Formats: sequence, structure tokens, C-alpha cells
Amino acid sequence: MPTDSDPVNSTILDRLEQCSTSAIADTKHERVETLDPAIKPVHRDCTFAGAVRTVVLEPPALWAPVQTLDTALEDEVVVVDTNDSIKEAIWGELLSTYAAAIGARGMVTNGAVRDVAGIRDIGFPVFARTVTPRGPSGREETDRNVQVTVGGVSIDSGDVLIGDESGVVAIDRDAVKDVTSAAERVAQTEHEVDRFIDEGRSLERAFEDAGMG
Repeated sequence: MPTDSDPVNSTILDRLEQCSTSAIADTKHERVETLDPAIKPVHRDCTFAGAVRTVVLEPPALWAPVQTLDTALEDEVVVVDTNDSIKEAIWGELLSTYAAAIGARGMVTNGAVRDVAGIRDIGFPVFARTVTPRGPSGREETDRNVQVTVGGVSIDSGDVLIGDESGVVAIDRDAVKDVTSAAERVAQTEHEVDRFIDEGRSLERAFEDAGMG
């Protein structure tokens, strides 16, 4: 498993962030999985690509993942598994402010968050199942840097998540470079289809000429 001394190259993450989640999913790579669409961005400016740092919270008394965030590194995305509990928000404006300050790239949870207006003003990417004003009532994290299941997908610390308005996709750590190159090829092909359409070709002909037929 990757360690803090073996981060995903930030250039790779930047390249992935330029690819849509749709293009990444369209690679059909066996090491790419799509999270359940119930996990959505809480505001429009939520595009991110980052290496995963996981934390597990156990209901019914959830807690904000403060300790995990204190150990998070630049370019990481915090993935919070609440076992699908949405009764209490585990993330809000203050955590988003801190996460942005340390260079974290986003947060994804199968739980709930709050302070949407504040998070939106900060511009920090947050994806969650829902929102609620009710804050956490617990005081402890259950586990950190372990495999979690969020949105129906098994995710390890060190894997890579990419999110945008269409949803979130996960890439196994050892497939990141291959998937990045494949996604860029998909995106280039789509640009060619757009160009052919602008030139007046039919949609069917544009697909064929771009190699999608």
C-alpha cells in the first residue's frame, strides 16, 4: 500500500483533473469504478482529483474527522465512511477552510455535511449523500487509512478519486498512469468529434471519422 513517502505525482493529478469523469469512465479500464450517483457535489465548483486518505466513523454517534484532517497531506482527498449514516453532518465550513489551507483537494463521504453556503464560498470540493444542519455528537474516529466502502466501491488509502458535476470515479493506485493516458485519448477523440460536427459532418460521420464508429 502506498505510504506518505510515496505520493501520487501532482502532475498526474492535474492531468486527471482536466479529464471529465465521463472520459475516465469511458476508458472502460478494469481498475476504474464509479461511485453511486447518490453521492453528489454540494456546490457547482467541485472538480477535483486527489489521492485518497480514508477514515471510518461509526454511527450513531458520528464525529468530524479532525484527527485525520490534521494528518492529511497536500493533494489528498479525505474519504469518510459513515456506514451510510446521514443523521449527523460530519463535515462543514471549518473543516473545509482547514482542508483548503493545507492543500487538500476534496472530501467525499457516504454521510451528510452542512454549511453548504460557507463551503461554496471557500470553493472547496465536497461530495456527500445529503446535507443536514445537525452536527456530530460523537468524539472519536473508528479507524484511519484502511479500506472503506463508499458509494458501493471499495477504496484504499492511496487510490485516486476524481470528481466533477457528473459524479465521482475511483482508480486503483497502481493503474493511475495507464488510466490517465487512456482518459486523455478519450477526451481527444471527443474533441475531434466536436470539430467534425463544427465542420458540418453528420453525427454518424463524425463518430466514424474520429474512430468511434
